[in-house]
Amino acid sequence: MQAIIQDTYNGISDLKIREVSDPSISPLSTLVRTKYTPVLPYDWRTETGELQQIRPVQLPIVIGYGFAGIVEKVGGLRNSDLVGKKVIGASMSGSASTLIDSRIPPLLFPVPENVELKDAATIIGGADAALGIINRTHIKSSDVVLLTGASGGIGTYLIQLLKQMSTKVIAVGHSSNIEFLEQLGADAVVDYTDDIFQQLQKIGSVTKVIDTAGSIRILEMVSNIFPASAIISVAITNFNSKQFSFIHPNIYPSDYQNLLKMLSTGELHSYIQEVFDYRDVIQAQTLSRDTHSQGRILLKYDSY
Repeated sequence: MQAIIQDTYNGISDLKIREVSDPSISPLSTLVRTKYTPVLPYDWRTETGELQQIRPVQLPIVIGYGFAGIVEKVGGLRNSDLVGKKVIGASMSGSASTLIDSRIPPLLFPVPENVELKDAATIIGGADAALGIINRTHIKSSDVVLLTGASGGIGTYLIQLLKQMSTKVIAVGHSSNIEFLEQLGADAVVDYTDDIFQQLQKIGSVTKVIDTAGSIRILEMVSNIFPASAIISVAITNFNSKQFSFIHPNIYPSDYQNLLKMLSTGELHSYIQEVFDYRDVIQAQTLSRDTHSQGRILLKYDSY
């Protein structure tokens, strides 16, 4: 099989595609033929060494966390009914490979028949993080939430979930994404390429700030205008404010099942910016890092 390998902390440009040994099946194995993996900031921030304090790894590693694919084979202790089924999951040992050995049952989820795998792939590192943020921060319908990184893989789901709760959402985004964010359901959009200070002053009150972008400049302005508002980030670990906290937005296996069900029923919609062949991972990660997102970027593995 082939895998995307990180050897050094030299960043995106140092990623390599390598031939590696196929996994040896164990009683707990579920072998998944990979179809898609999401491109996450978690990946390219790890590749620069930026996340060493919260994610220490010993190189080389297979990059990636989430995956979507088709089950090819299972070990003796796994459910044989999974063979041939569409699944999504998370792999702590890396997911960016053409074949994945998933050995932790709670991290593997069957995908409803009417949900395409590419849409389901956006759940990992996207909808799950959004729901985890809501659960951890105890957001209520009475809250006014200001959201940074609103057009990204987490933000697009967070807006949808918050609007289901009738929570007022102020989305912060690039000028090119204003219409997109309004279509997602944001009650107001702050264009960070314009005078942010003036726009924020017109908002009124904000009870919670959810940061998925990690822009210190934006957070400083928000903190100055709304000094009593809680600032919760999943993107940066430190910010000079007494109201600031960094969280890991963990959720339960049943939450993944509910998110997949909502995709199936149309209560949630996935937003995919672009799909790249996995061999073009450098181009895909560079686009994720350097451009203004509209949902999630994916790698596909169909051609292997």
